Amino acid sequence: MKKGILLLTLLLLALTVLPGAALAQPDPSVRGKLVIYTTTYDLEFQLIIEEGFLGKYPNVQIETVQAGAGELKARIQAEANNPQADVMFGGLTYGDHELGLWEYYVSPHDANLPPSMRNTTGYLSWTTIQLENFLISYKAAERAGIDPDSITGFKSLLDPRLKGKIIWADPAASSSAWNMLATILVVMGGYESEEAWDYIDKLLANGVVVGNSSSAVYRSVYEGEYVVGLTYEAPSVSYIEGGEGDKVKIVYPEEGTSSFPFASAIIKNAPNMELAKLFIDYVVSDEAQALWASSTARQANITLPTTNKFLTPVSEIRIVDSDLEYLSTHRNEILEKFQSIFVKYNR
Repeated sequence: MKKGILLLTLLLLALTVLPGAALAQPDPSVRGKLVIYTTTYDLEFQLIIEEGFLGKYPNVQIETVQAGAGELKARIQAEANNPQADVMFGGLTYGDHELGLWEYYVSPHDANLPPSMRNTTGYLSWTTIQLENFLISYKAAERAGIDPDSITGFKSLLDPRLKGKIIWADPAASSSAWNMLATILVVMGGYESEEAWDYIDKLLANGVVVGNSSSAVYRSVYEGEYVVGLTYEAPSVSYIEGGEGDKVKIVYPEEGTSSFPFASAIIKNAPNMELAKLFIDYVVSDEAQALWASSTARQANITLPTTNKFLTPVSEIRIVDSDLEYLSTHRNEILEKFQSIFVKYNR
């Protein structure tokens, strides 16, 4: 598991003392090994796993693999006859309960969540809510002769000066990239509209670079390699919170953005089943949800107050509703159409 830069580590220490994020007393009696596959970014991992879960259960040994949601689900499928991990932490979305990869389990803490965030399928335990946004590099924008303030929404990404200077992850491999694709379609006309797909065509024609992972998007923008990253809120806000607002800025598209719930689940026939259940109990507990509420990720339990002053109030962001059922049942069709357009410009 890669660790974040020192700045983020120091930031983590500050986060753990924020109001509402107090940790419970350690329980050294719990022992064993837990293997976690995770899509979480470094700071979120450190906050919830290293400070939170291991702070409570210090004698549990954690092994992790960090990758995109698509890659991890494919790996779990390939290992189905001999599971190598216990939990998938993050990256699971509506419809993933139908994959047949998860153990049926509903945490006793699940009842504390708002009704819309409860585990009604028996497989997916909702933990966070994700918003999509742009991350913009001041340095890269200056090199390209572009005023960063002129990048206000999806239409502005068609500026010819941005050709080859926008990065996005692969929607087939990254859950955040898939959510960005779904967001573009819904705010630019609708999932099946000619107008929305014409926009996708124009965007890809403008030389958008499609990377392999969601982390590569925000990191490469932060490092000044690209002007714009099509990414998500939590790691973007982490840079601002860490005092890097002179390097990057966050833009919520003026046409609108979408919010998506994310879940974790126990892998079917997990080798360390009892610890896996304990982990799910923890991430939906008020304790873990309060930690998320103090961080740059928005917690699933929206009844708890968000205590991070760097998160933009939802009232100031134009949020367009997504049809999660439609996206689940038409995912392959949407990805195939996206791919057919992408290959036109990337032969």
